[in-house]
Amino acid sequence: MSEGKGPSPEMPDQFWRKIYVAVVITTVIVIAALWAFGRYFR
Repeated sequence: MSEGKGPSPEMPDQFWRKIYVAVVITTVIVIAALWAFGRYFR
């Protein structure tokens, strides 16, 4: 990592789009897993 603070101007939007998609997918998987876990033990 560089010493400079703050976002780098070289960061492409696609990089953040990938992070956003990964976070959304992970959130959906976690919610679905918790829902299934709760249904299993009902």
